[in-house]
Amino acid sequence: MARPSLTSLQTFLEVARHGGLSGAAQTLHKTQSAVSHQLRQLESNLGVALTTRAGRNIRLTAIGQQLAKGLETGFSEIDKALEDTTTHQKREVLHINCVPSVAVRWLIPRLAGFREQFPDYRIDFRYTGALDPGIPTDADIKITWCDGTPTTDRKKICLFSGATWPVASPLYLQNFPGKIEPRTLARMEIFHDEFLDPWYQWFKEHGLNTQGLEDGVVFQDFNLLSAAAVSGQGVALCPPLLIDRELSIGALVTLFDNPVNTDRGYWLFYRENSRPAVLDFVDWITREASEESG
Repeated sequence: MARPSLTSLQTFLEVARHGGLSGAAQTLHKTQSAVSHQLRQLESNLGVALTTRAGRNIRLTAIGQQLAKGLETGFSEIDKALEDTTTHQKREVLHINCVPSVAVRWLIPRLAGFREQFPDYRIDFRYTGALDPGIPTDADIKITWCDGTPTTDRKKICLFSGATWPVASPLYLQNFPGKIEPRTLARMEIFHDEFLDPWYQWFKEHGLNTQGLEDGVVFQDFNLLSAAAVSGQGVALCPPLLIDRELSIGALVTLFDNPVNTDRGYWLFYRENSRPAVLDFVDWITREASEESG
């Protein structure tokens, strides 16, 4: 048996909905004779009677009722698939580049709020490196850290401070009974990010010998650095905002009130005359950062 056309199936479904040819014809913008012809053609194709006459009205046979029920579901699924496809094509894409530390520990956990507020925007999210304030040609927004105020012709907003404090796991501190003082760090395992200068600065500011600092383990990725500290293997310099969960549950503790990297900030860069979608994201993330740091 050849599969009936969608047109004939839709015609039958409208007849079933209206209980007659007249209403179906008006909905389909066809003549009653055209509707009647397609209905007879469908019954002939299937080899079954789908309808019976009751005066001017048309009633469905048991098989017709079964087919109409299935077609209601089928056409509903088709309509939904077409709507989803059209909606997906119309959704505006935001291309966001972000350093992994901020992406994983601060931005991504909050993205659901942005998507709920702006469901018509689709996000293309990618990692970026630090230090360079330039925005790639395929990106709308870039988030990274810089020491001092970056020099760029792009629009820029400092989201929050990048100052870092010495932190460690209470499990690790059990290896050092008594009061933890700055000089205690000389006996501890020091973790570095990809730059060694911050720890050298911290040691010098506290009058400590910097010899051997370069022997500490270097983690290029902040998420690896913080994970090593949480696991109780050493001391790291971390911005509190990026380890707020670990601090709140006591997995990490701040050792001293003396930060370094005090001129460091996490900055957002975007272009002049950006699309409204970009400006919506900039406004949203600025509010999020303000609430968090405030």
